[in-house]
Amino acid sequence: MKAFRQAVFLVAAAALAGAAPARADWAPFGTYWENVARAAAQNDAALVQRLVGTGENPNQTDENERTALHIAAINGNLQIVAILIKAHAKLDIKDKLGNTPLHYAAERNQVETAQLLLDVGAAVDPENRDGRTPLMLAASRGNIEVVQALLAKGANPSKPDFTGRDAIGWAADSHKPGVIQALKRAAAARRS
Repeated sequence: MKAFRQAVFLVAAAALAGAAPARADWAPFGTYWENVARAAAQNDAALVQRLVGTGENPNQTDENERTALHIAAINGNLQIVAILIKAHAKLDIKDKLGNTPLHYAAERNQVETAQLLLDVGAAVDPENRDGRTPLMLAASRGNIEVVQALLAKGANPSKPDFTGRDAIGWAADSHKPGVIQALKRAAAARRS
């Protein structure tokens, strides 16, 4: 509030003196909004590029503790994902629910984003706070392409979550026979 009063005083003093009004460089929310995660939420690739290019941390979070990479994975914005990967964003960083960007790409059926994250080295079987992996999320949603991409990179279809349910159990919720079959084949291949 003190800065506001000073700005008002400067404008009033300049008006009384007959001079051009002084401009106050007061932006109370400027640094709040100049955030990589918020730029990603706006799908503003140019702003993300500018921010990381000027040294901003690519792992900055929003009010939900999600990084720009989490948000870009949710939105399937490959351009922002690529910018962040080039800026050395952490691939396996977890939000407050324990989800990595790959969890969100798998859950939202963002096939190309999931594939890109896997190709650049994202962990294939990270667990969130419930013990669920990206494969379980993709299976529960019936996202066959993401399931196949995860299995191709070595995701474990038999790994249980904290309730003892594996990806095959989660796939039953999707009512997608193709997903269940793919998981059963992968589980059988791992046993042999």
